[in-house]
Amino acid sequence: MTILTYKLDTTNDLLTSRAGLLSIAHLMETLRLAERIDAYFPQPKSNRGYKPSEFFKTLILMQHEGSFHLDDIRHLQSDEALGSVLNLNRLPKATTLGDWLRRMGRQPQMRDAWVKVNQSLLQPALHCCKKVTLDIDATEIVAHKADAQWTYKKGSSPNGVGRLS
Repeated sequence: MTILTYKLDTTNDLLTSRAGLLSIAHLMETLRLAERIDAYFPQPKSNRGYKPSEFFKTLILMQHEGSFHLDDIRHLQSDEALGSVLNLNRLPKATTLGDWLRRMGRQPQMRDAWVKVNQSLLQPALHCCKKVTLDIDATEIVAHKADAQWTYKKGSSPNGVGRLS
């Protein structure tokens, strides 16, 4: 039996258990997501308000951290190491997040803003494509029943006659 040697030590450095969020934050920065969001979403009415990108950054980090409730923002707020690396010194509180989401949900122009942000993000990847099918459930169940529906692939079973049940 091989016994691994290791050394235990103490440190005064800041540590985080959320290091995986660094890659998400880096991706958002690389895509210039904050600039794109702030270009299309309504800005705060006061100079002390949060920009739309600050809300989205917070919500995206919370989602990737595994948060289920707006109150889970406290996990990000209390993580000093993550806060210092990602410059999270200005995070909205849970009630502020909820108020903003409700306010944005009532504005019909939000859909148009999302479309514009998505177009600006997807344009470089899609190049000249006019139409793309996003299949969120790519599982095809091939059946040979009379009342089964054809898939958009016209039933891609090995013999080409399958239908989706």
